[in-house]
Formats: sequence, structure tokens, C-alpha cells
Amino acid sequence: MANKKLNPQETKTFIDILYMTPADIRAKDIADLLHEVEGVKVELWNEMNVLEIGLTNDNSVDMEPLDVNFKDPSDISFVRNREIKTIFALTLCDDDMDEIETLFEKVVDKYSGFLCADTSDFYPVYVGTTKK
Repeated sequence: MANKKLNPQETKTFIDILYMTPADIRAKDIADLLHEVEGVKVELWNEMNVLEIGLTNDNSVDMEPLDVNFKDPSDISFVRNREIKTIFALTLCDDDMDEIETLFEKVVDKYSGFLCADTSDFYPVYVGTTKK
């Protein structure tokens, strides 16, 4: 059997996380905030409210809005109890979680809210708090 080098892209694991905030914001607001961070590139599609965050290691994170009107009663309750007005879904390589946490500390400082797992109970919370 021949030695075959694996393409590093093939070994990456991607995860989905959520940013939820009681602030009424758009991707542009986050782009403006992250635009000032050294080594980070932002590409905004303002009309679609979509943002791509280019990280210092040349990986990127896709960020797109989600409808706040969930169908599941427990999700509805979770969002309503925290007065969530804006939700963004982020897709990223799990290796980039530390850098995203650092970036979203700035976002949470400015717009409050939290960065959490896209799971049935929205845990773990990576940045911010779900407490009101």
C-alpha cells in the first residue's frame, strides 16, 4: 500500500454554534466591531445580513442570521425569557473555537448576549451568560 498524505482539509471537524443577544443588531454591526481587530478579515454581504470572518490562521467562520421564532416550546421559552432579538448561526472549524471566543468577548461586551452550542439546551455557553 502506498503512503498517502492526508489533505489537512479532510481532517477538520466543523461545528455549529449560536450567538444570541437581546440587542437588535445586524451582521454589519459585528463586522464594524471586528474590522479593527488585527489579523482578522471581515467580508460582509449586507443585503443578506451575512458575514464571513477570516481568522489569523486563514480559516474562516461563516455567520448568518436565524429566525428568532422557534417552533419548539422550550426553545420559544428560552428565547422569550432572555428577550433575545437577534440570533446568528456560526459554522467554524472546532480548532478555531479559542479564537472565536476571544473575538466574541468583544462582541458580547458591546452587544451583550452569549455564544453557545447549537444543541437542544443551548449548552455549553462559551462566552457571556444566559442569565438575565
